[in-house]
Amino acid sequence: MDFFETRLPSHDEIFTLCEKMSDILENEKGDAFPWRPVSSDGTAGGLLDFSNSDIPVLIIPDLHARHSFLKNVLNFRIDGKSVLENLEEKKIHLVFTGDALHSEKTTRERWMNCYKEYESGIFSGPFMKEEMTDGLSLLMNLFLLKISFPENFHFLKGNHENILNECSGGDFPFRKYVEEGEMVKYFISDYYGDDVLYMLSLYEKNLPLVYVSKNCIVSHAEPRRVFSRQEIVDARLEESVVSGIVWTANNEAEENSVENTARNLLGKKGQGVTWFGGHRPVNGKYAMRQNGHFVQIHNPLLQNIVYIKSVHKFNPENDIRNVLLDVNKESKR
Repeated sequence: MDFFETRLPSHDEIFTLCEKMSDILENEKGDAFPWRPVSSDGTAGGLLDFSNSDIPVLIIPDLHARHSFLKNVLNFRIDGKSVLENLEEKKIHLVFTGDALHSEKTTRERWMNCYKEYESGIFSGPFMKEEMTDGLSLLMNLFLLKISFPENFHFLKGNHENILNECSGGDFPFRKYVEEGEMVKYFISDYYGDDVLYMLSLYEKNLPLVYVSKNCIVSHAEPRRVFSRQEIVDARLEESVVSGIVWTANNEAEENSVENTARNLLGKKGQGVTWFGGHRPVNGKYAMRQNGHFVQIHNPLLQNIVYIKSVHKFNPENDIRNVLLDVNKESKR
């Protein structure tokens, strides 16, 4: 596949790729797609069920406009081959915890300058173009990967997948340093037009929320309460399910929500399965919650991923890897 350059896409490029991406997600259902159960309203459901698959899983936490992170993930070597080569040979599943847009941590000053532009009525000024170059070039590559490897590449909805910055359907407006959610919406409308804004919102609304395999479960955030399997499949029909999977803050979830939801998804086999999420940043490599059943892996200052094989139980010291360090080591050989 040909990767998208680090630049702002044209109107036609972003519209066309987004349309293809939405079409894939909308039609990821039925007999040809047994891993995505159909929702009660006939749409593609919120669950990706690979519980019968023996394919190893690579879990990637929140990206937040870090296109270099994605590049290093694809160059990371497993069993002598790059992740991209493993994808091409259908030997791995890539699962992302969501949050493609809105850079954080190292770009606070840029956001402040973006906000000055925004307050002056400039919605697509130089600072905002720089921010959106990072975010949209990353997003275009995510689209290309899903289009190229629909069965093996999976991006889950995070709370930042809300391009309209709306308060409905389990979504809430976003802000951290300034008014990032509203500013990105205005940029897209001003620079590309409302047709692109609509297409991006359509893609977001078709994203799955939970991925399940034999040895792991992945979502953006910690499940706020115990969810049934059918509730997750039908997530788009009940906004509290969406918000309860993508917005849960630390210490906000019910006790044992992870363990009991895992049982609902995997039966008795769910008792020993580790659930992974991003959303809330951690210090160091990871943080454990709910008696070790839920593992947070999003550190915005690191490029950590988790590699899960179907034949062994998760070991944080061995299975969490920093792809930036590994790629740098490979380049020096």
